Amino acid sequence: MDAEPLTGDYDSFYPGDAVFTSLGFSGGDSALIDEALVCLISRDVACIFIKGSIPYEPSERVVAASRRRSVPLIRYGAGLLEQIITDARGALAEDAQASRIEEQLRQLVDMRGVCDVRRRFMDVTGLTGSRVQAAAFFADEGDPLVLSALRAQLSKNLSKAAPCLVIRFGEGLLALLVADDFESLEAGDIEVLIAGFGGHCAAGLSEVFGTDWADGAIVEALGCGEAAKRMGHSAVSWDMLGPDAFRVARQNGWLLERACAAGLDRLAASDAEAGSNLVESLRVYVACGGDANAAAERLCQHPNSVRNRVNRARAVLAMEDATDKQLFAYLSMIFL
Repeated sequence: MDAEPLTGDYDSFYPGDAVFTSLGFSGGDSALIDEALVCLISRDVACIFIKGSIPYEPSERVVAASRRRSVPLIRYGAGLLEQIITDARGALAEDAQASRIEEQLRQLVDMRGVCDVRRRFMDVTGLTGSRVQAAAFFADEGDPLVLSALRAQLSKNLSKAAPCLVIRFGEGLLALLVADDFESLEAGDIEVLIAGFGGHCAAGLSEVFGTDWADGAIVEALGCGEAAKRMGHSAVSWDMLGPDAFRVARQNGWLLERACAAGLDRLAASDAEAGSNLVESLRVYVACGGDANAAAERLCQHPNSVRNRVNRARAVLAMEDATDKQLFAYLSMIFL
């Protein structure tokens, strides 16, 4: 801010802004400085940084306005603003690079079978080695302050295990460890790393893959991270997922997705034609482990109504000859 008050230039300041000024516009006129600061304070800016190059002591009027609207006046020395600008530029450049890497890694996941995964992965990340393990981290509501602090801690600690890259990825962070030989991480190791962040983080950990399957490590880590959030756990590794592993595979395997969708589409078409509610009833039935009584309670229906819908699904899915276990296994896949 280097303009006199009442020139219209102050219209560019909004509540919550941090304002820096050298008071160069004032020519040392204390009354003019007072008027400028009161004008800025009235706009409810967050704070005002005043460079100490011009001698000035705030008047009682300015101090009273500052206290009344909780807008602190802070003196700063030469070089502070320049350092902030330099740091901000560095952060923006780092963020832009992270965005490029994220985009290229997502392309890598989508291009399996089309490109040399190992070579492409190394080109994108700059990491070399024959083995890779990935970990995904999520903060509550994608809190950028938590993610920034977590990224710094992860970069410092994971690099002790193996060369690593930690970048922003979607609404969280992705850590990649790559080397020819390193001791694989376990869920307990990840829990220790994020312990200082209380219940504000959830993490997922992949198996160790050869780097020609680096895309698989990324998919596993992201899937485990989503499972950790859903289950309310701080960290979940691939070997802990159980049936949820098929949920991840379905979301990232087009053939499995098509196989599951085929059955679900038939049930949905039957609902549309008959005005029934097979899809929702069977979804609850699967969630209850095939217990018709428990499903009926959740659906506020009679258990026989649930059993009738299960039998109707047999016909819709052309599985009249299937055993109860076979039908339930298939329904479980459909409703992953």
